[in-house]
Amino acid sequence: MSRRRTPAPRPLRPIAAALLLACALTARSATTAIDDGATIVYTPTVTMGWQSRSPRAHSSTLMAGTTPVRVRLNVSPWLHRNGRIYLVLPAQQPGPIRASWTTQGRLLPGTLVSGTRALVYSGPITTPVMEDLIQLAIAVDGRQMDRVYNIDFRFEMDSN
Repeated sequence: MSRRRTPAPRPLRPIAAALLLACALTARSATTAIDDGATIVYTPTVTMGWQSRSPRAHSSTLMAGTTPVRVRLNVSPWLHRNGRIYLVLPAQQPGPIRASWTTQGRLLPGTLVSGTRALVYSGPITTPVMEDLIQLAIAVDGRQMDRVYNIDFRFEMDSN
């Protein structure tokens, strides 16, 4: 009866070691809510209007509105580090919400739907407060709009 010998483990090659190190560094990244308490929504009650000129034409059931938002993010805990900042729009009433925004240049413009998040900054954190003026546009199915709804959003940091 012959036995098979189990080969001795071989040392890791440099490429494999580098991949394992990269995976370990990625696993250490953390997502944290950012203090955005100084953010100001200039028009807290957004007037929504039909996206189509004639809602009876059934060409569109979307209602849309816009508001300027002065975003002020306290990023001091991540000062002198790299990070990725996301705008988060949780799933909420009155149903699926689509948000898009333009910026003055500090943050990235973008679009997202409720229940997701979108990247608004990636890079070094060089100041304790990150600030930008965004024009936020919101679109929602008008058939769901039976009263005033609060739209909740927040910012999150992914950092290593």
